[in-house]
Amino acid sequence: MAQDDLEIIQIIEADIIDSTIEVGSACIWRGSGKEPQWDNPKSIKAYDHIIRHHGSKLKSNNLLGRSASKKRDQGQWLNDRDWVIAEKYIPNYYGQYIIKFNRPIGRVYHPDGRITENVEYVKIGRNADGTIKYAYPVVSPQKSVNETEVSENEQNQSF
Repeated sequence: MAQDDLEIIQIIEADIIDSTIEVGSACIWRGSGKEPQWDNPKSIKAYDHIIRHHGSKLKSNNLLGRSASKKRDQGQWLNDRDWVIAEKYIPNYYGQYIIKFNRPIGRVYHPDGRITENVEYVKIGRNADGTIKYAYPVVSPQKSVNETEVSENEQNQSF
């Protein structure tokens, strides 16, 4: 991974579930069996969900159908190497993160059939063993529950 890759990524949101044990590619492998091939974007052990549901090789009809049936946006990566970069950049803790690449890394398929190209944000979750639970491009970060509650409370307070 080039130094330039780190300079173009920002952590937008971090929800660390367990900060007592460091996990991920830069740490001692604590999972079962052999350590994943972190630098290989085709590593099933490290990146299974991404490959099967959000990989660059998937056909658009597949993602449009998944989006319509689940009634949720579905992100697709443009370049398999980018999820390897994302894994190296997020904190080495079990948790959920939103990062911004500051360059196009994917597209998002919407349930109504629209496609948003050139998205820069990624929602990514790290398992307790450091492997990636999910990672997919999103149009923009969603407000957290607490932010939504604050916004609604502010709107309800009229003077």
